[in-house]
Amino acid sequence: THYGKCIDLKTPLLRSSDAVAREGLRLLKAMKLSSPKAHAKTFYSYLGWEQEFFVISAEAYKARPDLVNCGRTLFGSLPQRNQQMDLNYFGPIPNKVDKLLRIVEAKMLQIGTPMAVRHNEVAPGQHEMSPIFCQASASCDNNVIFMEMMTNEAEKLGLVVLFHEKPFKGINGNGKHNNWSVGTDTGINFFYPGKTDDERLCFVAGIAALAYGLKEYNELVRVSVAHAGNDHRLGAQEAPPAIISLYPGTGFEQHVDNIIKGGDLLAYKANKQKAAPGCTAAEAIDTNVEDRNRTAPFPFCGNRFEFRAVGSSQNCAFPTAICNTVWAAGAAYLAEKIESGASLRDAVAATFKECRPVIFTGNGYSPEWPVEAQKRSLPNLR
Repeated sequence: THYGKCIDLKTPLLRSSDAVAREGLRLLKAMKLSSPKAHAKTFYSYLGWEQEFFVISAEAYKARPDLVNCGRTLFGSLPQRNQQMDLNYFGPIPNKVDKLLRIVEAKMLQIGTPMAVRHNEVAPGQHEMSPIFCQASASCDNNVIFMEMMTNEAEKLGLVVLFHEKPFKGINGNGKHNNWSVGTDTGINFFYPGKTDDERLCFVAGIAALAYGLKEYNELVRVSVAHAGNDHRLGAQEAPPAIISLYPGTGFEQHVDNIIKGGDLLAYKANKQKAAPGCTAAEAIDTNVEDRNRTAPFPFCGNRFEFRAVGSSQNCAFPTAICNTVWAAGAAYLAEKIESGASLRDAVAATFKECRPVIFTGNGYSPEWPVEAQKRSLPNLR
């Protein structure tokens, strides 16, 4: 506005990116690392979104006034087959829908956004597309373009794309999982265990900063994904609960407890394991560093955290801006402790101890979790 107040979603994202750079560099300087990568000039936040949606015929859409006016059905019956046995997920993409996805994939590539994924999702008529990740600001723009392009191209084929989070009762709804990370211009990813001691120290410090942000600004993170459509979806055994918690993996959770007790920051070993199929016809395959907990709103995915609570119809700029901001606040908190004379180990340990309640590696869908969350004083904004 004339007085400098932002009324859009892009400006807060850009400001949050500046906060990540400013406080990230401050933390990196305070850590006094010796490797060449530690001499960074700036930080970036990165985003790779997973966009879910339903595709139905325009004829069926126009026959339902509730879909046309509300984006979701208000009455009706479940199909006999429903989404049992994951038939849609593992089945072939319908020809007309496949044509739509391929057209949009080609058009996105023309504007410099290569798509990495296009496939069916669990519910009947549900699908997903995802791009290769890039800097968060550009990635959020790409998502808006993608949604517009899908809508326009579907119309040409006699189809309608539904981005509402819960267009049909009784089957899975739509999300937009935000795969998010922060790192330096020299190649240090603060959410990747790394191969050197300095990179591993950054990894531990980066998660401590995130834990602080999620604990201190828990309600802010929750309301960043709160709107009428998404609140139909959250906590419905298909999406994360309305309780915001951090899932760094069971191995790292044990590492956090060891650090709090006085353990070494470098004691965590991120070794990939082999998963044996239990048959002679197939060989063992590599697994991720930690399990990816789909019941958690913020699970660790090997080199990033996945904010799974974002709604499919949202502009992902706002939740990403909040993720950037709370991480920057955590980085500033850690840096201040070190600048005040604490060692890096003691600063990280004190932060983890203070924020331990927000770290949860159990089943987020279980009825016991809301009870446990209340004991931990974590908000449950349903």
